Amino acid sequence: MTQSNVRQMLVRKLAVAYFTSWAIVLWVSFPNIALGGANWNAAENYMSWAFLIALYAVPAVFLYGILVSSLLEATSVKLKVKGPAEAMVSGLLHVAFGLCFGIVLQSSLFGIMGGGAAILFFSFDRIIVRAILTLKMKTRVISFIAPVLLFVLIAGAIYATAPPKPPFTAKDAVQFATSGSGTTIDRFPKEEGVVKLQIEGYDVERETKVEETAEKETYNVVFTERWSKREESGLYQMIYEVSRGSMGAKGGNGEDPPYLQSR
Repeated sequence: MTQSNVRQMLVRKLAVAYFTSWAIVLWVSFPNIALGGANWNAAENYMSWAFLIALYAVPAVFLYGILVSSLLEATSVKLKVKGPAEAMVSGLLHVAFGLCFGIVLQSSLFGIMGGGAAILFFSFDRIIVRAILTLKMKTRVISFIAPVLLFVLIAGAIYATAPPKPPFTAKDAVQFATSGSGTTIDRFPKEEGVVKLQIEGYDVERETKVEETAEKETYNVVFTERWSKREESGLYQMIYEVSRGSMGAKGGNGEDPPYLQSR
C-alpha cells in the first residue's frame, strides 16, 4: 500500500470508529429509554448509562477496532485477496477478533458485545462510510452530526415527558438521615420531634430537629440527647448536613450518656 492509500484507509477507519461508537452507545442504552412514567430523573439516568457505555466502548473501538481492522485490510491487500471471498473471510476475522476481546477480559458479555461491535464496524466500513465519503461536503457533515442529534433528541424526549423534579423538603432530609440502621442515629426519633424516656433512673430526652441553611434544599439535621438525674445532667449532640442523596457529618459535642457507657 502506498502512503496515500494508508492515509485514506486510516481516515476511513477513524470515521468508521466514530459511527460504530455512536451505534453501540445508542444500541446498548436503548433499553434505558423511558418516556413518561413516574421517574423524574429518567433523562439523567439515561445519559449516565450512555456515558458509562461510551467510557468503555469508545476507547475499545478507536484503539482495538481500528488496529485490528487496519491490519486485516493491509494483509488482504498484500496477499491480493479480492472479491466475495475476501469480504467473507475479513468479516469472519473481524467477528473472531471481536469475540477475543471478551476472552481477554474474561467476560462472556464483553465477548458478545465485542462480536456485535465487530459486525457493526465491518458493516460501516464496507457500506455506509464508503458511501458517505463519496457525498458532497455538506451532506457528509450532516451525516456526521446525525448520531449526535439523535442522542440529543432521545434525551430531550425523555426529559420532556418526565415529571417535574420534586422539591427536597426538611421532612425528606430527616427521613434520609434516619433511614440507615446500626448507628447511633437509630435511638433518635425518625421524625422531627422529641421523645422522653426513663433509662436507669435518668430522665432522658431525645430530639430530632431540622434547620434550613443558606443553600437551597440543604438542611442541618440535629440529633440531641439530654439527660438528668438529681444534680447530674448532660447533653450529647450530632449535626449532619443533608441534601438530596448525600449526607455528611458537620460536627457535634458532648459525651456519650452515662447509662450507655456502663453497658
